[in-house]
Amino acid sequence: MTANEKIIALVKPEYLNKIPKMFRKHATENTCKLIAREHPDLYNAFEEEASAEEKEEMKKIVNGIFEERMKKHKML
Repeated sequence: MTANEKIIALVKPEYLNKIPKMFRKHATENTCKLIAREHPDLYNAFEEEASAEEKEEMKKIVNGIFEERMKKHKML
């Protein structure tokens, strides 16, 4: 499993289900790129085995990004 797959697995399913399938790959890839750029140490932890604390922190970050973007596009 790649770092991106591990990160996207932390996203709330209801967020992913609301994104049209044709945009889902774009949304997830760009979110992972943003996290890699803004939180490189945390992203690198997911390239191997992240601790429970790192997973919880990443869960807050990634769901926050999705929530913000979904509100922007009036999906929430």
